[in-house]
Amino acid sequence: MKIATILGTRPEITKLSPLIPLLDTEFEHILIHTGQHYDYEMDKVFFEELNLRNPDYMLNVGSNTQAKQTAEMMIGIEKVLLKEKPDIFIVFADTNTPLAGGLVATKLNIPLIHLEAGCRSFNREMPEEINRIVCDHCADYLLAPDNNAKENLLKEGLSENKIKVVGSTAIEASLRNIMISEQKSKILEYLNIEKEKYVVVTIHRAENTNNLTILKDLIESINIISEKIIVVFPLHPRTKKLLEKNDLTLHDTIKVIEPQSYLNMLKLLNNCLFVMSDSGGIQEEAAAFNTPCLILRNETEWTYLTDIGKNLLLGTNKDKIIEKTKSLLDNREIINHMNHINLDLNIEVSKKIVEEIKNEFIK
Repeated sequence: MKIATILGTRPEITKLSPLIPLLDTEFEHILIHTGQHYDYEMDKVFFEELNLRNPDYMLNVGSNTQAKQTAEMMIGIEKVLLKEKPDIFIVFADTNTPLAGGLVATKLNIPLIHLEAGCRSFNREMPEEINRIVCDHCADYLLAPDNNAKENLLKEGLSENKIKVVGSTAIEASLRNIMISEQKSKILEYLNIEKEKYVVVTIHRAENTNNLTILKDLIESINIISEKIIVVFPLHPRTKKLLEKNDLTLHDTIKVIEPQSYLNMLKLLNNCLFVMSDSGGIQEEAAAFNTPCLILRNETEWTYLTDIGKNLLLGTNKDKIIEKTKSLLDNREIINHMNHINLDLNIEVSKKIVEEIKNEFIK
């Protein structure tokens, strides 16, 4: 059986890293890379660090408007699928890459599997929310990370027969790669920081960076927090451009660094006191290491982590961010409590996915 898998961004590369070798072993496997992330530090280096083979097809679409980027992906994906004629097509999560892939596969009548199905923020102003919904409703088989995601799919009228809960490959990837990270990464020494004596901040999502009021609040909050603890801020290229464009300045005390490799980020997350981020992937990676994640958004797809108190939804209001963050810094018992909240860590997710594919499609 021939399976094609598509990816295009850093989160897809890292989260699929445990699954790609298994698909290569068990099936005739075609790997397609759209090139949605085109910067070396945010893309190619992840393949090298995780010892992943090169993709069979590189579409090199790069950055563009939502419509043009998606359209260029669809044209390239269609050419590949018409040539390869896979029996199954796998898409992952919520970027423009799975949206384009899901639409093309559906129109070509190729059975579609959506991994990380059913996650919802319930904010349709986010392009990622629309991408997930479209992929889920195009898919023939939905592999959900948790029961909350399954319930979301059922509420939208999707058949329970199409849904399986398999767990999160993000958690699996983090736990499998942290030992490599701790041995190989020298990022703490390079930055001259010590375990639990710093916090990590990342900001990249469009709803935060494209809204000047929100962006100002976030930057002002981080500047104030940096007066109480060392802040390490891997600065996304888009965020950097918008800070410069709007004349927003980060305090000199903040350790502003380039986007980091996967192993460096894992080490930073594993050793920080907590992380403040609008990233969906970091929410799960931090949870895998029992590192509290303070979410710089008003909603999250990973409600199973906020429901149990493992992560904290801060929002984007400056006063609330500062109040909540200072309370954590002044009362380490809260952080200690969040660290010790039990999380069901499944590290056999990729094997489960392969078995589900076999059960469903090999008769």
